[in-house]
Amino acid sequence: MTGKESEARSEPHRWTRRGFASLLAGAVSAGCLRTGTGDATPTASGTDAPPGTTEAAAATAIDENAATNADTDTPSGLGEAWATDLSGRTNVVRVAPDGDTVIVGGLEGISAVSAADGTVAWTTDTSMLFTLPAVTASTVYAPGDDGTLYALSQSDGSTRWTFEAETGLTTVPLAVTERARLIVGAGETGGRTVGAVGESEYDPTYLYALDMTGTEVWSIETANGDPVSAVAVHDDRLYLRTYNRIEAHSLSDGTRTWRVGPHDVQWENISRTPYRARRMFADENGVYAPTRDGITALAPDGTKRWRFEPFDSPSRYQYAPGTLFVGAEDNAVYAVDTADGSRRWRTQLDGAVNVLVRDGEALWTGTEAATIGQLDPESGEQVFTHGVADAVAAGDAVGATEFFCMTGQTLSKFERR
Repeated sequence: MTGKESEARSEPHRWTRRGFASLLAGAVSAGCLRTGTGDATPTASGTDAPPGTTEAAAATAIDENAATNADTDTPSGLGEAWATDLSGRTNVVRVAPDGDTVIVGGLEGISAVSAADGTVAWTTDTSMLFTLPAVTASTVYAPGDDGTLYALSQSDGSTRWTFEAETGLTTVPLAVTERARLIVGAGETGGRTVGAVGESEYDPTYLYALDMTGTEVWSIETANGDPVSAVAVHDDRLYLRTYNRIEAHSLSDGTRTWRVGPHDVQWENISRTPYRARRMFADENGVYAPTRDGITALAPDGTKRWRFEPFDSPSRYQYAPGTLFVGAEDNAVYAVDTADGSRRWRTQLDGAVNVLVRDGEALWTGTEAATIGQLDPESGEQVFTHGVADAVAAGDAVGATEFFCMTGQTLSKFERR
């Protein structure tokens, strides 16, 4: 998978799970499966700039700083601790909260790998996974492409329960454990977006709120059958995003408090990446939604606060209080101040940003140019880069010292020494 978002919305199709089942079976038997997603060149941190900074101005700032940063590369001390070959195609990598287990998933189900030595602890057959699972201290919530949400024991992979949605699941499940809720959105079947047909017909798609036993508490049917592309929660406010709308609902009972429509904000298509749902974030000041050409911030009441759009097609996002980190299609990482939308810094990388992970004080990157590295979250300065065997397709980190990297069919652990 390229790590780039689709530039245009998929043609809507009227597919149901029952109607697609026979087609999927035939495609799999024929081998037609949907695929997923040296040292770096010197980097530079741009100067602070207001929202809407032009590409020319950004390029000028980088040129001015390139000479300063070109000779300051620091040896990484990064070494490979182990490498494990995994069969099939692995799309998602996520480290468990305790850091002892790495959950991987893809075309052939989901597995748990020991973070200590790379041995596979268990494998469970599920439907295809193209979206990150949620991982708690005891449970893995895996969203299947066929619409099945699997709750698996983290210790042995046994199935605790399953929930069947009407269409394929499209968002990373949110496990809001303090409120005993699981939130997950739907809207795809076998890689086809489900939605409006013509001007009036549509297949309904939903966002689901479950309790921790997998029982549906309430659900929301989306407008025009548009697929759910992201969700975020802050306190009792749940933000729901589709192709051309953002809505706010009560987490307790699903009551909608407001909806912002297609003429208020510029939207983009549902992302074709396994990290697609890490793209809407909420805090006490409202919600932040990366779109086709930038980021829009809305207040808790739905009013527009600011917009930042100095790049095209942002594709990777990480949030920390006060800052939104964005990997964009210009092969750069941006830090945006969530208070006013101003740019804090911009750092050019050597290839498409396929992985962007913030853990503790570290901001890790993985690129299509087969490098992994770290950026200083405060300044954007590149701490180090390290060449790997192939393009980095997926990854996750533990603090500033451990990075789990998926290249081809190999999962590797790298350690700073």
